[in-house]
Amino acid sequence: MISIRTKLSLWLTGLLILGTVIGLILFESMLRQAFHDSIINRLEEDLEHIMLATRLNNGDISIDQSQLSSFYKPAYSGRYFQLNLPHEVIRSRSLWDMQLEIEPLAPNQTRVWQAKGPKNNDMQLLSLGLTSTSANVTATLTVAQDLSIGRRVFSEVYGTKLGVNLIMLLAMIAGIFLILRQSFKPVKQIQHALARLQEGEINALELHNIPTEVQPLAKTYNELLDYTAKQIERSRNNLGNLSHGLKTPLAVMQQQVEALGLHDPQTALALQQQLDTIHKMVERKLATARITGDMLPAAQLVLPRDLQNLANTLDKVHRQKGIRCHFALDPKLQRLPIHREDGMELLGNLLDNAYKWAQTEVAVSLSRQQDKLILCIDDDGPGVADDELHQLTRRGTRLDESVMGHGLGLSIVKEIAEQYGIKLTFDHSASLGGLRVELVFS
Repeated sequence: MISIRTKLSLWLTGLLILGTVIGLILFESMLRQAFHDSIINRLEEDLEHIMLATRLNNGDISIDQSQLSSFYKPAYSGRYFQLNLPHEVIRSRSLWDMQLEIEPLAPNQTRVWQAKGPKNNDMQLLSLGLTSTSANVTATLTVAQDLSIGRRVFSEVYGTKLGVNLIMLLAMIAGIFLILRQSFKPVKQIQHALARLQEGEINALELHNIPTEVQPLAKTYNELLDYTAKQIERSRNNLGNLSHGLKTPLAVMQQQVEALGLHDPQTALALQQQLDTIHKMVERKLATARITGDMLPAAQLVLPRDLQNLANTLDKVHRQKGIRCHFALDPKLQRLPIHREDGMELLGNLLDNAYKWAQTEVAVSLSRQQDKLILCIDDDGPGVADDELHQLTRRGTRLDESVMGHGLGLSIVKEIAEQYGIKLTFDHSASLGGLRVELVFS
């Protein structure tokens, strides 16, 4: 998904380039038209001057070149004239030995066109048909101007304009990127704040550092965080209260079971097993409530801190066994893509399971393979039989707490794994000999 900043940069840059190209095309067209009009205007002026210098003597038409501009005297000067009479052609000295091919025109008829002139250069020509009623003579007067000099000036002007426009275009593009970079700095700050929020360093977004346009969104996000935190706090308190509240009835039931054991030992043994299971579940929920007591609703599980906290808590719960928990975590990985409370619940149940069945050692490893994170928990316990292991793997979508072997909280683990799209598999531990639980985070 392309970012808003990149989209704005591309769109604004594209619009600038398009505007510059259109402007240059329009400027070139207007400059070319202005250049053409100026040439025609000058030719019209030259035509009038030559007509003023034209004389009629004894029925003959001639041009008094002493009254003309000195531009017509140097050979191939770039400005020319030619008078085509029925039996004679009068040319400017600037044409030297070259004669223009001119079509005769009717009296007062004009013609504007371009043709090749001296040195094979392009010329702009203007012709006018003349007549003398007294001498009954018709002629065609033509003036011409070399276009090479004008085109060179045109190229210089247009090239200068093109260079200036390109420099301005580059400057404006650089300005766009700088302005957008400065404008999106608050967004970077918000991203940093969200990262700190995920790591649990802050409780809410600081509104005074957020742009006005984004403040309503940030305020709503803070309100949602506050509401979710209160809901989590209420649920945790209810869980703790329920667990504590069950202790007294369980104690009474324990006394009744002990009394029943004197008369019906078998029934008392069955009830005692169920009471032990309920007691362990209550202890586990109380431990979970203690672990997740200070969590933020937006925080992700932080490594290795949260895993170490889990291990420390379980060391106390199972202190009589003296389990050693070893960690082999990729130092580049600082968070797991899972909400911290859910992650603590998920890993807490799996580690509690490993601690329960381990003899002396539990190992936790985390690595990255391509674009996936793989977390493994190994123990040196008795493991699971092959047929039960196959059943666990096949029934990974529904594991309940009555499963023999490793059965404490596996239904909770399954639900959380499904919620986050985590692949959960069970296998034999090649390193410790017990059970290996593998979690693959996509």
